[in-house]
Amino acid sequence: MIRELIISFDYHSGKTVKKLRKLESEKEETNDEETANKLKKEIDFLQRDYESKLKPVALEIAFNIDSQMEKMSADEIFQKFQVKDVNSKMIGDCVYKICQKLERPPSHKVVLEIMPEKFRPD
Repeated sequence: MIRELIISFDYHSGKTVKKLRKLESEKEETNDEETANKLKKEIDFLQRDYESKLKPVALEIAFNIDSQMEKMSADEIFQKFQVKDVNSKMIGDCVYKICQKLERPPSHKVVLEIMPEKFRPD
């Protein structure tokens, strides 16, 4: 299910990602400060839009992981993931690692800001 969410998000955000890449390339190539500032504002707007669309996907992944963990014993979790002493505070980092598979991976900070407090590491 998580894989399908990532694939679907990448598909639906493809135009935004392409536009961001194009604008970032233009910004790198320009020497005009006014044009660079205009491009930066447009990039920032599109990036915020991308992150707002990512939020429900990241939350769905987090709650899906949490739900799966609740059904598993500590031994089962260790056998499947080779991790001991698992708790919900680790989920934010798991979601971050999963989101790194996106065509445009978000920063660790962005992912943790999306997560509810119970999924954020201390």
